[in-house]
Amino acid sequence: MMGEAPPDLPPSLLRRALTYRMQEEAHGGLPAPVQRMLDVLSRDPAAQQVEPEIKLKPGTRLLREWNGKLHTVQVVEDGLIFENCRYRSLSHIAREITGAQWSGPRFFGLKRPVHPPRRTAARG
Repeated sequence: MMGEAPPDLPPSLLRRALTYRMQEEAHGGLPAPVQRMLDVLSRDPAAQQVEPEIKLKPGTRLLREWNGKLHTVQVVEDGLIFENCRYRSLSHIAREITGAQWSGPRFFGLKRPVHPPRRTAARG
């Protein structure tokens, strides 16, 4: 933005863009999942909204009983450990356990984070 001729936009919009850019440089940009969602929506406004990513902290243990056997998955920094093997995806582990295509988060009973709707101030 700096060093370029300003675009032909109203001053109020330019101020907002510059303020956002300053905030972005000071605090970092949008999280990767949000950026991906905006990229998809900018290409196709009719596209379905991308669901928020499920984040699991290292040290978390997931338990699931399947066909009378208890299965344990350990979350580590760079993936997941199941039966002494490293995996990148819960879905791969669910397929290993069941022999069928499953959503890993659904198989282990995980719920996606729900963000409350934003409230806007009433204008009058």
